[in-house]
Amino acid sequence: MVRYTILAELVAKRDGQYTDYVFKNLDEPDNSWDRYIKVTRLPNWECYEKMEIGIRGYLTFEPVEAGSQYFDSHSSEYNLYRYSGIYFISFVKEPDKQPDINYKF
Repeated sequence: MVRYTILAELVAKRDGQYTDYVFKNLDEPDNSWDRYIKVTRLPNWECYEKMEIGIRGYLTFEPVEAGSQYFDSHSSEYNLYRYSGIYFISFVKEPDKQPDINYKF
């Protein structure tokens, strides 16, 4: 499987057992067909960063197809994905901008 990482801003979310996030892809121009991306966080996937609307950072995700194989670390067995989708892998918050420092020598 191929994983992608993009600079993104969270614009919508739907909490539940399977949490859906919609991100604006800040690496793409406004008129691009892939300007927005919806990813699904699986129930057993922990996210330690608080995900509030407007948060910016680096999103890693993985497109998967139903029937493809993955390794389940909890059972130490290989299983098959039941559904196709774009799955959330991780999110790293963009660092706060540091103030400009003017050094006088």
